[in-house]
Amino acid sequence: MAKEIRVLTLEVGQLKFGFENPRKISQKKKDELKASLETLLDFGIFLIDENYNVIGGTQRAKILQEMDRSTKVTCKMLIGYTLEELRAVNIMDNTSAGEWELDGLAAWTADLNLVLGIDETKKKAVDERTLKEMELIHYEKYDYVLIACRYETDYLNLIRKLGIEGKRVRVCKTRTIQARAIWYDEIKGRLIGPDGEQEDDE
Repeated sequence: MAKEIRVLTLEVGQLKFGFENPRKISQKKKDELKASLETLLDFGIFLIDENYNVIGGTQRAKILQEMDRSTKVTCKMLIGYTLEELRAVNIMDNTSAGEWELDGLAAWTADLNLVLGIDETKKKAVDERTLKEMELIHYEKYDYVLIACRYETDYLNLIRKLGIEGKRVRVCKTRTIQARAIWYDEIKGRLIGPDGEQEDDE
């Protein structure tokens, strides 16, 4: 039988899970994937066999079914494939042929507040290469205070008084972001106590 790939639009509830898939997912990764689907929606394609069993995209399909079984999804139905060939497709679908270019990755993710599921070892490599001035010292204790501004004028006034107005932090060779942190010892001389006197360390 000749092979054919047919593109279909289905409700995710129509998809089945009769294909034995050796892939597994931790609860942490499942939660991250669900958050991504809620925020960015599902922009992928599902690979299915002629009986609507999912070959590629199993975890996404299961989560989408939990969220809303009527969600419309795009599928590629693999027609005329043997079981061995479907297994090969599953493996290839879950194998990345590329790798991250670290400077570019740092530039892309610098301003994102999403959990992207990027390999932590690669993320650590980006941090070590681009933020060395922020490396922590062993045996030191670090803590912080968050200051929230209700109005933009308050924020602009605050960064001016902190001395970080217009300051940039380099995150890679070609990208800098606006500075939003400062070491206490750089500003302690500018802090004013309740009696109007400058604060000094005891």
